Amino acid sequence: MRRRAAQRRPGDAARPGGPADQHRLPRPPRRRPGPPPRHPRPRPPADRRPLLVTLAPSALAAPGTIFTERGLQPHPVPRALETAEVPSVIEEFARAARAAVEAGLDGVELHAAGGYLPHQFLDPSSNRRTDAYGGSAAARARFVVEAAEAMAAAIGGERVGIRVSPAANLHGAVEDDPAETAATYRALLDGIAPLGLACLHTIGDPAGPLLAGPRARFGGPVIVNDGWHAMTDEPTARRRVASGQADLVSAGRAFIANPDLVRRRREHAPIAEPDPATFYGGGARGYNGHSARPE
Repeated sequence: MRRRAAQRRPGDAARPGGPADQHRLPRPPRRRPGPPPRHPRPRPPADRRPLLVTLAPSALAAPGTIFTERGLQPHPVPRALETAEVPSVIEEFARAARAAVEAGLDGVELHAAGGYLPHQFLDPSSNRRTDAYGGSAAARARFVVEAAEAMAAAIGGERVGIRVSPAANLHGAVEDDPAETAATYRALLDGIAPLGLACLHTIGDPAGPLLAGPRARFGGPVIVNDGWHAMTDEPTARRRVASGQADLVSAGRAFIANPDLVRRRREHAPIAEPDPATFYGGGARGYNGHSARPE
């Protein structure tokens, strides 16, 4: 234990005396059961690796294609999780949270947004279940509530945030019924309210009908992000905070083209625009070619 504590941890490099470092947990991939290799070995070709199993609330393939090392491929039809399997998947989130903190990170964020597995449980178009995890607003929210509970129990609620994107309609998670969507997220927020989570991180218009109310219902710090449209500029961010819509405003794309974004914001310097054509391209181009402003 002493030797382990003396080693440099991954989170140390991300926190040079600055803000807390937090890692997002969408859900780790899941392999078919099998013993791990006894010794490190060369990475085999993609077509000779152990088969990965895609799991989902229901056996419904997401529309479109997914980027893989073999290029764009159709989304596979996933296997629907059995009710008895759900606790083991929830435990994966808790185990990942513990591992993140042990690695030196300050906290984690449960990624219940963007069409990932937790979001799929929230959405009636991707969750066709008739057991305790589907069929009603409270049942659809149950998986995410239990995952948040498990993570809070593992590392403390003050180290766990949660991200949601109601009606963002991405990757087959299409929340197109405003009443059902509002009811589901009310059930989610009521379920996580007692946990004392670090923050609620929302994606979308914070003044819209689906996101205007969660701040009071959550009862804790709220981070907002305007989503996938124009990058949020400094005046907009300040307006969000001054109006009471948010405690903090997050930035994503701006960091790609501005490794010194914090300093640029502080000094009111110009912000470089990232190239969307290079996003999710599978290579380094567009990600590591940007430099900081001269001192």
